[in-house]
This record gives sequence, structure tokens and C-alpha cells, in this order.
Amino acid sequence: MGGAEEEPRSLSCIQRVSYVVVNSLESFFYWYGRTVASHPSRFIAFCTLLTGLSCLGFLNFEIENRSERLWIPQDSDYVKTLDWQRENFPQDQRIEMIMYSAENVLTADYIREMYRIHEELTSIEITNSKGQHFTQNDLCVRVPALGGKQRESMLQLKAMLFPERGLDMEVDWSLMVDKNIYYQFYKIMPTACLEMSILEMWGYNATLFAGLTDEDVVNAINTVTMSATYSYPMNFTNFLGGVVRNASGHVVAARTALAQVVMQVARSRLDSGDAQNHAGLAEEVDPELLAWEGEYIKTMQNIVVASGLEVFFQSQRSFGEISSNTIFGDVFFLACGNAILFIYVQLMLGKFNMVETRPVLSLLGMLTTYMAVTMAFGLCSAMGLLYGPVHNILPLLMIGLGVDDMFVIVQCWQNLDHQEQQLELRQRMGQALRHAGVAITVTSMTDCAAFLIGSTTVLPALRSFCIYAAVGVLTLYAFQATFFVAWFTYDQQRLEDKRNGLFWCYKHKDWTPNKCSQVDLATLFFDKVYSKVLLLRPTKVLVFLVTAVLLGVSIMAMMNLEQSFNPILFIPHSSYLFQFLSNLMYFYPQAGERGTVYFGALNYSQELHKIGELGQAMERSEGVASVTSWYDLMADYTWKDTGEDIRGKELNATFFSEILSSFLFSPAGTRFQTYFHFAGNLTLAQPAPSVTACKFDYQHETLEGRDEQIAAMDRVKDLVREGHFSDVAAATAFKYCSWETNKVIMEELVRNLCLAMGAVFIMTLLLLANLVASCFVLISVTFTLINVMALMTWFGLTIDIITCINLVLSIGLCVDYSAHIALHFMQVKGSRDERAKCALREMGPPVINGAFSTFLSFVLLANSDSHVFLSFFQIFFGVFIYGVFHGLVFLPVLLSVLGPAPYLKPHHLPGTDQDEGHQGSLKSWLRPKPLRQREGR
Repeated sequence: MGGAEEEPRSLSCIQRVSYVVVNSLESFFYWYGRTVASHPSRFIAFCTLLTGLSCLGFLNFEIENRSERLWIPQDSDYVKTLDWQRENFPQDQRIEMIMYSAENVLTADYIREMYRIHEELTSIEITNSKGQHFTQNDLCVRVPALGGKQRESMLQLKAMLFPERGLDMEVDWSLMVDKNIYYQFYKIMPTACLEMSILEMWGYNATLFAGLTDEDVVNAINTVTMSATYSYPMNFTNFLGGVVRNASGHVVAARTALAQVVMQVARSRLDSGDAQNHAGLAEEVDPELLAWEGEYIKTMQNIVVASGLEVFFQSQRSFGEISSNTIFGDVFFLACGNAILFIYVQLMLGKFNMVETRPVLSLLGMLTTYMAVTMAFGLCSAMGLLYGPVHNILPLLMIGLGVDDMFVIVQCWQNLDHQEQQLELRQRMGQALRHAGVAITVTSMTDCAAFLIGSTTVLPALRSFCIYAAVGVLTLYAFQATFFVAWFTYDQQRLEDKRNGLFWCYKHKDWTPNKCSQVDLATLFFDKVYSKVLLLRPTKVLVFLVTAVLLGVSIMAMMNLEQSFNPILFIPHSSYLFQFLSNLMYFYPQAGERGTVYFGALNYSQELHKIGELGQAMERSEGVASVTSWYDLMADYTWKDTGEDIRGKELNATFFSEILSSFLFSPAGTRFQTYFHFAGNLTLAQPAPSVTACKFDYQHETLEGRDEQIAAMDRVKDLVREGHFSDVAAATAFKYCSWETNKVIMEELVRNLCLAMGAVFIMTLLLLANLVASCFVLISVTFTLINVMALMTWFGLTIDIITCINLVLSIGLCVDYSAHIALHFMQVKGSRDERAKCALREMGPPVINGAFSTFLSFVLLANSDSHVFLSFFQIFFGVFIYGVFHGLVFLPVLLSVLGPAPYLKPHHLPGTDQDEGHQGSLKSWLRPKPLRQREGR
């Protein structure tokens, strides 16, 4: 262990090819560094021009916040169904929800507070661009209302006609009186906005609310079963959460009460081109309703309620709006992180005296990163790639990688030997870039390869993100080797002319650096302290032992990593929407996911029975709690109206049109009018036009866990598919978006990680020119990834689209730490211990500086309210800790014990013609080398 080594007698095929690549890169970067240093102003202008031109791409920049366009495969059933729905069955209703919470909401005072808030909402008025005024009454869904005096009159009429039925209102007047009389009454029937809440028990009657007592409220919730406004049967306990019952089963208290206001999308204004999409779910909304929802949100955010009562709410526009705002959230944390990073870069790049300090170069180095990010974003926007919530972490990633490359270039400049330091500036810059160029090429190309592999995923957000990242890495690589090197040249000219580090115009006379500023503490630490302790035999044993224990514990922890994805995670936890949804899931766990089955232009008269059979099959299906189908109600109505039993039968087309029209204008069927789309207008007392599309609703049971959810979703889809309908028939639900993602995310994660690791191995094998060294780098990256995934379980993270992206990014970052050490180990000669010590001395400082600077850029995100940023911090905190451990602790020890022999290199002298082009005959590189005597083995 640690003895000297011999060079191999012959080169393998991969070594010959790799040596050509590595030495060609060295030759190229020497030439490129000289060229940039010879004409820095031209390259600065060129990079600036390119960045400016790329900004034109931002004209095509568009933020995507629709879940179906971000998180699930575009060939999935969910996306296909939404696309069909958008074209054939667009949503015309939007639901605004309010939740009242207290120790017991069933008190008279709290009921009056609910009524007061109801009145405030009805008074909201908005004005459109044409000066027209709109209130809730103008924009809501209106339904027939038989409340108040109308209800009393109907009760009296019913009592006279059917005295044996008492005051029971369950009488269908379309069946009890002549159809013509009923239709005349229907035309003049009053309507009201559709609202569903416990306030319906009193019909929004201010006088009744004023005289309410606590006892009245409790009595009403246990006895009233009919809406006082609409005369529909209602189970008002369904609106309550956290219900408390007495021994007899009667409700005595409740923690929450839910209210829903149903609003109407004005299709006429959408058709005129005024459609806007703020829901993020393929839903369009007219400008007037969107403006009303905005005022509704403002009103609810500023509402003042009685002591002890809390109000939570959501609007249909909330999810898309908040998700969009979150994309640019935490700007303060990013700005502070960048300020801290600038200070750190300034301290590490320069020295502590007035001339050798490099504040301007530090700023320009970070500017290089920003320019590269701008150019990458501009190019990707020009290509039409989507920009989603997760893309906001890209600048952090690019800053980390850019600063890492900057430290490597500066460190290689400082590592120039005495002979190289005597060359003219352009040759010195070429020599520095010759050493640094291969290092940053290895890391940049492996990062780019990992991201390009990730871009082959079927998940749109991950695909777009990886393409953004790959383009960003390439532009960053080019700009650091060009724009930064050009400014580095100017800064070095300034330094050698003894000009002030901050004010370049001021020249210091008779200046000599103080001794303290000439001490490189980082290099000194790695050379004199760290490497000596690390490479002791007992320390090596301890490192292997710690690594093995850490790996074993991490593998066990990783086995407990769960898979779960929910778009709600993109909502900040402090937002009103997250608070509402959290309380909704807590207090209403019985409310499983609601879904809809859509049908296209079927032959409805012939296939009507199939719809009924599907509804019955779904009700029997495991995971489905209930089905709200109009079929059974229509069949019952038709039997009572015509005496014809239509269940399970194919019907005459004319007869179907007649009974469908009668049913949809009956008290039982009126609410289902919006469940149908017709080829013409549905007209009272006329047969229904041809049906072009229809739907019915269903509700899942409360499903726990990924497997249970996916199984229930697939069963519903299979039942619809087995119906063998002649046109489109598809089931969908809001949560199917996340369930579809959960179905593929694990497969995509394993696939992307394996392919990315394979790409990293191939790139490192090609560029490191050694199979053993490449395997050691791969081992370090693999161990780091396992440790990070274990850390995810301790942080409570799950496998979702965000963590999937971060894990792919982790490969790109942690390979940097190991590749720099392995490459430098291969470039120097001596015993294994000596080479490991040299690699730590010369590459340890830039690696630790790059890692720590990356950590500083995102450390403030620990306080973030965004799941995207918080999970990014948690995972990359693990990458920082474990990546540095494996790159600067485990890998050097492993190389010192089992490291391969160094590269074979031709002899050349710095500053000579051979070195200027580094143009030794490539033929000699491809031939086996004779054994040459080196330091004893």
C-alpha cells in the first residue's frame, strides 16, 4: 500500500482512444486559452452579443402551470380525456368553497356570522371593460327555486290535491298535473343562485336568522331534510365536519361547516375570444367571472369574523394563480444567498491585500454564470420548451456549477510551477486552461450527459427541466472558458501592473504584498494537515468502516422510502388555499375523490342501457363509494310518466328524445340539464335534439396509499372500456393527475437514474482514460445517491416529480467532487499515497470551495415555504455532506489503496514550440510504450 508503481507495458484500446481525447483536449485548451488571452475584448464582446441575441427567445417565454401539461405523460388517458373534454364538454360551472371552523359551529351566533359573510359576497360588484356591472346574481348558476311564498303556495295546493300525503313535498308536479299546465308554470318558476350550505335550512331569511337560538340550530340540523330555497331533499349533516353525536345518535356539535357557491361560465363570452385559463386544469373562464373571483378572494382574505370562528376558503382560480406566483417565490432568499455567495467567492479567489484581492473578477465570474443562465433560458424558450414550477431551481444549480468551474480555473492558475510562471501572460493563461480545461470538460460533459438522459423521460416537466439544465451546463462551460478567462486576463494584467483590486485606475507605487496574504490556508490545510492524517493506515481503516456502516444504514432506510405525488405540494404552506385543503382533508376524510364519466356522440337510443349497466357495475366496484347517474332517475320517471320500463332496453330514437326532454324539465331532472350537450337548443315541451355528449358523476371511497388509488382508478377505466361504447367513453377525476404520475414515477426514476449513471460512467471512462478510476468515481456517486435517498426518509420526503428531478441533479453535482480528484490522481506521478496527497493538495481547495459555495447559494432556502425549494434544500444538503465525504474522504483513501497507474505523457518543455501547440505525434501515443524507470516500486 502506498508503494511506487510501474507504468503498464502496453495500452488497451480504450486507453489509446482516451489518451487521444485527453491530450487533444489539452492541446485545444492550451491554444484556446492563449487565443482568448491574446484578444480578451473580442471574446467579451462576442459573449455579450450572444447573450443579448438569445434574449430574443424570451418573446416566446411562457409559464406552464397546468398539472396535465407538467406532471403526467402526454399520451396518458388523463390528458386525452381532458383534451376531449375541452373540445366537446367544456366545464361551465366553477365552485367557490368556504369552510367555517370553531369548537362548535352549530351556535346561533356563528350561523349569523355565516349569513353575514354570505351577504357580503352577494354584494360584490365588478365592472368589465365595457362598463357593464356584474354581481354574484348575474354570474352564478341559477336553478328553479320554490322557496318563501312560492313554497307556501305549493304546500297549500298540494295539501288540497293530496290531503293523504300531509305536508310531504316529495311530489313531482310534472307527473301530477297536465303537462301543458306544468310547462306554463315552469316558464314562470322563479330561480335563485345555487348555493349549498346549512344556511339552506332557513332559506337565507334574515328574520329567521335574527331570532335563532342555539337550540333552534341543533334541532334544525337533526330534523330538516329539505332545502328551504330549492325544495330539494338535502342531508345537511354532509356539510359538517368533526361531528359530535349524543347517545341517541343525534348531532349535538360540529367542528366545521362547509359552504359551496356554484358560478356559471358564460360560454358566449368565451366563444367571442375572451377565454382565460387560470385554473391550471384545462378549464376556461370568462373575464367577468374571473374578475369576480378575484374580488371574492380579496373579500375573504380581509374578512373579520367573530372571536372563536375561523374561515378558510378557496376559489376555482386559486390553484393556478398561487402555483404561478410560487414559481417566482422566495426571490428574497435567492438574492440573499447570492450576496453571501459573492462575499465567499471574493474571499476565496483573491488574497488579503489591496492589489491581489479580486472583487471585480469575483463579480464578473458570477456575472458569467448569470449570462449563461440567461442564454440557456432564452434558447430553450425560443425552442418552445415549457417553464414550470421546478425550473426556478435552475439558477441555483447553474450558480453552483459555474462557481465550481471558476474555482478550478483559478486554482490551476495558482498551481503553475515556477518554470510555467516565467512565461508571458497569454502562454500562462493557456497553460492554466490546459490543466483546468480537461477537468471542467469531464464534469461538464458528464453533467450534460446525465441531464440529456433525463430528457428522454415521458414526464413533461422533467423532460423540459433536463433540457434546460443540459443547455445551461453547455453554455456555462463555454462562458467560463471564454468570458471569465477573458476578464481573468484583464484582471491579471491589472494585478501585475500593481493596480488596486477594486479601483483599477489607481496604481500602487513601491507595492509589496504582506506575508500574511501570501499564505494559502486552504492549500496549506490540505497539504500539511488533512492529507497526512487521512492517509494514515488507521485513518484509512476507519474511513472504510464508516463508509460501510453508513452505506448499510442508508440501504435499510432507503427501503422505507415511499412514493407519493400530489400537485397540492406546489402550494405554499402559508397560503390560504393550502390551509383550506389541509382542513378539508382532515375534517372530511369520508369525501373520497369525485370523478366523471364522459360519453361522446353515442347512438344514445340504442346504447342507453349500456350507460345504466356501467353505472351499476361501478357501484359494485371496489373503491367506488357512490354513482350519481341520471339513468336510474330517468328510468323511474319514464315508468311513472308512460308506464314503460326502459331499463336494459334499446329504444326508439323518437321515444328517447321525448322522454329525455320530459325528464330534464321535471323537478327530478332539471339539475341534470348541464350533464348533456346537444346538437341544438333544448326547448321546453319539445323533443330533445341529438345528444353530442353527456356525463355522470361518481365518487371514490377514501383511498390510502399509491397501490390502492391506482388499482381503483384502473378498475373504473377497465369498466368503462368493457362497456364497448361506439364513441368516446372515458372516466377522469382531478386526483387522477397525481395517480397517473404515481403510476409511472418510480419506473421513470429508476430508469433515469440507471441511464444517467451509465452515461456518467461512459463519459468518465472516455475522459479519465482508465476503467478502474471510472469505476471508483461511479462507486462514489452511487454511495452518495444511496445516502441522499436515505436522508429523504429522515426528512419525510417521498418519491415525487420534484425529488425525482433533484435526484437526477444530484448525480450531476456529486460526480464533480469525485471526478476532479480522480482526474488529478491520474495526471501526477509517484506512489499512490503521494498521488492522492497531491490530488488533495491541488484539487481539494477548488472542490471544497465549489461545494461550499453551492451550499451557501441555497442554504437560506431552509426557511422556504415552497415544497420545490424546501425539498431542493433538503436533498442538496445531503449531496453537499455526502458528496464531499465521498469525494474528499472515501475516494482519496480508495485511490491510495487500489488506485491505478498514472497517465503516460510525452516530455515537453513549457514555452517551447512543442508545448505551444502540444502537438506531439499522435502515432506515438497509439503505440505501446516501453517500460520506463520511475520512482521505485
